[in-house]
Amino acid sequence: MRKKRNWSRIRFFMILGIALFLILLAAFSSQLAPMDPLETNFRESLQPPGAGHLCGTDKLGRDVFSRILCGAGNSFFLTFFMVLLVTVIGTAIGLAAGYLGRAADTILMRLIDVLLAFPDSVFAIAVAGIMGAGIFHTVLALALVWWTKYARLTRSMVANIREKEYIIEARFGGAGDLRILGKYILPNILPQIIIMSALDVGGMMMSLAGLSFLGLASQPPAPEWGSMLYESRQYMQTAPWMMIFPGLAILLTVIVFNLLGDSVRDLLDPKGQ
Repeated sequence: MRKKRNWSRIRFFMILGIALFLILLAAFSSQLAPMDPLETNFRESLQPPGAGHLCGTDKLGRDVFSRILCGAGNSFFLTFFMVLLVTVIGTAIGLAAGYLGRAADTILMRLIDVLLAFPDSVFAIAVAGIMGAGIFHTVLALALVWWTKYARLTRSMVANIREKEYIIEARFGGAGDLRILGKYILPNILPQIIIMSALDVGGMMMSLAGLSFLGLASQPPAPEWGSMLYESRQYMQTAPWMMIFPGLAILLTVIVFNLLGDSVRDLLDPKGQ
């Protein structure tokens, strides 16, 4: 068991190092990009990968490699912001439902059941499509979908521990509801919430890329991986590199963060200790 635990730590730090490397690339992408990702040059449009352009150029002659690097910053920022947003919203609602119980619990859980009746992707596309294309509308659409799982998880854990002896003793000791939630309940459920957040990074990135591919999120000419796929769809046969390289960037990044989420789960899971 100890060897397994040590391997979990080694695996976690190895994958974390790769993830941090990708994050640093995204953070300093504007300095690392060899060319301006927005600069057009119609004389070099649809150039295949070569010495001058490692990943080729797009229909406007923009360097695909530079756009992938700069698009990493947009993709990472939106992904982490969305995961943080839905985690905070869902956890707060779950804490309220699980701790207050009765009417609040019933109302909030019925609302979640209604939202969960629709497939996540379909609901997000419908909301973004109704409100119109744009980052703000995409953030709102995904937030309406993703917070529910955090609320259900938090609510179930809070409901299981709110009648524990140490919680009852805290009440008798004069501790208020906010103190009980912040000092006794939240620290006990936080590891599971962190695990779910880590596991959702890859899925959130895929959802954002999917909405961008449909033209509902980032809008041209902003370099963003999903919108780059959207722009390249009509050049799949004549200039496949326009789709291949952004697709590989999404694939590799999602794999890394999914592995990171798995390693976080193995590290924080009490059963693995």
